[in-house]
Parts: sequence; C-alpha cells; structure tokens
Amino acid sequence: MIDPAALPAFEAPAADAATWTFYDEAALGTRLNVQITADRGDLALNAARAARAEIDRLNTVFNSRMAGSELVALNSSSEFTASPELFAAIAEAEAWRVATNGAFSPRLGYVLNAWRAISGEPPSPAILTDLASSARVANVELVAATRTIIRPRDVAFALDGFAKGWIVDAALKAARAAPGVIGALVDIGGDIATGGKAPANGWMIGIPDPMLPFDNAPLVTSASLESGAIATSGRGPRDRIIGGQRFSPTLSPFTGWPVEHTISASIIAGSAATAEALATAGLVLPHGDMPDLIARTPNAGARLTLRDGSSFTTGLWNGREQPEPLRIQSPGAWPAGWQALATFTAPRRQLIRDPDFRSPYVAMWITDQKNKPVRTLILVGKRAEWQKDNYIWWQQNRDATGRLMSTRSMSTSGSGTYNVFWDGIDDLGKRVQAGTYILHVETSRERGKHTYRQLAMDFSTARRFAQELAPTEEGGGIKVTYDHY
Repeated sequence: MIDPAALPAFEAPAADAATWTFYDEAALGTRLNVQITADRGDLALNAARAARAEIDRLNTVFNSRMAGSELVALNSSSEFTASPELFAAIAEAEAWRVATNGAFSPRLGYVLNAWRAISGEPPSPAILTDLASSARVANVELVAATRTIIRPRDVAFALDGFAKGWIVDAALKAARAAPGVIGALVDIGGDIATGGKAPANGWMIGIPDPMLPFDNAPLVTSASLESGAIATSGRGPRDRIIGGQRFSPTLSPFTGWPVEHTISASIIAGSAATAEALATAGLVLPHGDMPDLIARTPNAGARLTLRDGSSFTTGLWNGREQPEPLRIQSPGAWPAGWQALATFTAPRRQLIRDPDFRSPYVAMWITDQKNKPVRTLILVGKRAEWQKDNYIWWQQNRDATGRLMSTRSMSTSGSGTYNVFWDGIDDLGKRVQAGTYILHVETSRERGKHTYRQLAMDFSTARRFAQELAPTEEGGGIKVTYDHY
C-alpha cells in the first residue's frame, strides 16, 4: 500500500480534506489536472493513474499528428473498419455537424494542412474556401453494423478539439471506476469534466479574460459545477502569429479562415465532448443563432465574448456566474497601454513524465530593485508543501497562495511554455510607478532539482525593447518584450 503521507501531489484544502490534486505537464500536448475525492490518498493516486492511462490509450486513436494512430490510418483509407472508440467519436462529431448547420465540422483536415504548410504569410483565401466547400458537401458514409467509415477523397478528418473533450469524458469515467473514488474532476487544457460528489460549493471553475491571451490572464468570472462539463474555445496562447498579426486558432468550416467576430466561447454541458463541439460552433455561428442551439441542447449554457469585448450568456449559464472583484486603477507613472510579455520555456527535463505525478512547480513573479514583492504572475503546482521547494518565491510571496489557486477553463496552452503578461498592476490591483523591476523564475520538482533565474528590466520610459536569457539544460529560457498594445 502507498503511504498517503508520501504522496507527491496531495492537496488538502481546509474545506475538503479528502481531495487530492495531480498534475502532468505532458498530456495531449498540454497540461493535465486531475482532482480526486477519495477515501484514501493511495486510492486517489490509483484513480489518477487510471485516468492518465486512458488518456494515453485514446491518444493513439485520435492523434492526427502521431504516425501509426488510428485516425491517421483512417485518413489514408477510402474504406476503414474503425475501433468502437473512433467510430463512436466520428459518428458523434458528424451528428454535431448536422445539428450546428455546419458550424462545427470534423472534416477540416485538408484546411488545417494548408495552414500548417505556410511560410511567412497566410494561405490563399480562395484555396481555403475551395477545400472547406469540397469537404462540406462530400458524402461520408458510416455503417454502424460493421463500424465501417467510407471516406471520400475530399475529406480528411481532424478531431483535435472534439477528441480532447471526448478523451476527458473517458478519463473521468476511468477515474470514477477506480475503487474508493467519491468524486472527480479531469481537466485537459481547459476542457473539464466532473462527476460524483462535488465539494460543498461545487467545482469552482475560473474563466480568464479572453481579451488577454496569456496563462496569467485575470479571471473575469467563475462558474460553479455540481456535475457535468465545461469547455472554452477561442483566442489564447495557441493563436497563430503570422507576419506579426495574430489569428484565431479556430477555423470556419465555411471559409477555412480564422473566425473573427467572436473572441471566446465557454460552454457548460453534460459532457466535455458536447461542450467542445458547442464552443467551436459558438465561435463560428452568428451571435443570434447561439441561444436557439443552446436551448435545443439538454443541460447546456453558454458565455460568449464578442470582438468588442462585450459578452452575453444564455441557457444554464445564466445565474451561475460569480463576478470577480474589479482591480483598483490608482494613478501612477506606468504608461497606460504598455505591457511586458514574458515567455518561459521550461527545461526539457521538466516535461519527462513521472509515474507518480511528481509534478514540476513553476513560479514567476516581479519584485522591485529592493527585492520587495510586487506581483506574482503565475504559480503552477499549487500544493503548499511543494511550493516551499520554490523557496525563494515562498519566502517572499506565501500569502498569495490562496489567491492564486483556481481551476481554469481557457483556450488550450502548450506543454512546457508559459506566456504571461504584466501591465504594471501589483498584487493589490494598484498601478505601480515606472522604473526598474526584476522578473524571477523559479522551478522545482517534488523531491527533485531546484532552479532559479532572474532578469532585470527598465520600464522607466515608454520604449519598445526585448530581453532574453538563453535556455539552459537546467533552467529553461526567458524572453521578455515591452510594447504598447
């Protein structure tokens, strides 16, 4: 039996001492967060392992970039006998294509290939429209009795977003089937599914500001789930940046071009796969069409943020929001509209999977020249015991621990890369004076190595600049730009 006291990723909130949290930096190219409420810590760890094993198994089915995956084999065949999982996912995705009048589509493989093949400028809109149109009108046949998929040559299936939700649902089922599990939450890159007994106040899910595509974007609201799922699609850390211009990662099935009129869609639904399909459709559809789609979907709600920054909710989302407190905008010399954007690329060793979820812990924070804490930008790995291994951050910022803890539904971030911003606001919501500040980056792994790097930056004047520390094997790399946005 595993000693619960030795569990590497245990988190015991005061309100619920039987909830364990497990992190993995390398799941489906993004980050995995599993929370298990169980009778004992060893049972929680076994449940988290079961969830991760199911994720790994289904990755070999749905990964369009993995040579030898079942989806790759399907896209190489005109007639294909699929596994039960692949056939069910394709059939469900095709049903959502019909239900959303084509706003969601699993048929954008060739369009995505065109975007991946570019160099320096976007693909031709005419070519994209032709590829999208050909796929849209093609006749795909699904023979349920034999699980046969007949794929016309104009269709290449791409299930990236939808499959992530589908895998989250399967991972939750695997976790809940483990002995001793009372309740569970599985979060892969912001697609979240919950089941079983929820904490006293429900599973609290934070929604970051979709206008700020960074890992540390402030929350604009939060929602409480007793059960079910939530997914967010839209602008974020995986935006395409081409020629200095930022494009949405979501492509319209009608034009093949990135959607522009809606910035973000967060969906509550009965399953993560349903939430993911609706979130994608919500980005593509005209705004007036979304309430009807949500009304036709059982146990669903939506929160959409439009290009001008306004937002609206519909369905079950109404009444679930808990607005975040406004930040204090006090006068200061920090120039309005100027932001520091920092990217930390974790050392490769941090992405090596640990069988016992001994997760890496990352802290990024700002101090003044006298080393007085100003702003904690991001804290990854929030168990207080192991935060102390980031002992430089802990000595200066331990009071910020509770404020930084949140499960977030946001557009997917990449493994091992942290994109954060600082707009001259301190931890109390006040604007700081312009001047020289120091960015600190500290990493540790539970019962493992510790690294620390810092970079001084002069923000005394409104001028564009870029600074960086080259990556090392142990410490990763840091790049900071200062610009007006």
